[in-house]
Amino acid sequence: MERTEQDVVDALLEALRHVGIDAQTRSGDASVDAVIALPSGEYLPVQITSTSLVTPESTAKLLRRRAKPGTEATPLVVADRITEQGRQALNQANWNWLDLRGHLRLVGPGVFVDADVPAQSTSRPERPALSGQVGLELAALLLLDPTSRVGVREAATALGRAPSSVSSAFAALRAAGLVNATHEPVRPEMFWELAEHWNPVGADVSRLPAPDGSRDDSVLHLGLDNVESTVGWALTDTVAAMRYDAPVSARADHPPDFYVPDRSALRRATRLLGSAAEPSTRAGRVRVAPTPLVCARRVDGSPWGDGPWPLAHPLFVALDLAQDPGRGREILSLWSPKEPWHRVW
Repeated sequence: MERTEQDVVDALLEALRHVGIDAQTRSGDASVDAVIALPSGEYLPVQITSTSLVTPESTAKLLRRRAKPGTEATPLVVADRITEQGRQALNQANWNWLDLRGHLRLVGPGVFVDADVPAQSTSRPERPALSGQVGLELAALLLLDPTSRVGVREAATALGRAPSSVSSAFAALRAAGLVNATHEPVRPEMFWELAEHWNPVGADVSRLPAPDGSRDDSVLHLGLDNVESTVGWALTDTVAAMRYDAPVSARADHPPDFYVPDRSALRRATRLLGSAAEPSTRAGRVRVAPTPLVCARRVDGSPWGDGPWPLAHPLFVALDLAQDPGRGREILSLWSPKEPWHRVW
């Protein structure tokens, strides 16, 4: 059910009462939605922005909806759901916020509140849409080509999952507002939600395999032939971003990061290549992605760039960059991959 303006204000007042702070609704000033009585004895006028979901990308849109020029009102966003990375972005922008799932942040003269409060959100499912493996894989599949309409059976075939499981995952994504009625992903919200659940496992190695048809190739199954139709290793993160002409700089000897097909391949790689004793001594890093799509949907970059390694799709490279809330986010804000790929962040 959609909230009215008064519902939003009432939700804020209820959260404030829970932490022992009084407030009253606006009076005489159209740019002020509520006035908060701070413990210091001062009063903090606030202008409330209401939305359903806050991500790092949507924070930029919120900033453009800042209080009217000339007002002293402090911006405060009330949302059904604020992702962890969205919270960080709001904090960096000095915005106060209330996540209706149950958390309030309020910073002002003589007050600092960063506390859990009773949940008031009724429009989102209790179970996160991407908490399950099928939901995560489906989100990645949809973002690979966001302009295509993918049905349940087509997605089930592509993911090797039961149609019933995929149908349930679609329903959860729709309930979370991450896909529309025609199964198209809502961008960039879907990307940032997926980024929050993107947790590869990996290990640092002391040397790199030789991509030259040697023993390493056969034992480690690098998959250097017919790259776009086979499963194998995929270059990702900073070095791959450079290959895609993303605005990233790194030393020529920057240790590369690779995705390998599964955990057995990871164990084999660390055994053959050796584990690095310290991060500073690593020759590279090998990872297992949260979805097999990474190593099954590789890109052959040899026609337009140097380097022997197949590349992870730009989507997965971007998801890796997104894990760095500073440098990585800055790169993503400036990077739009060339055709035929799509910017989904």
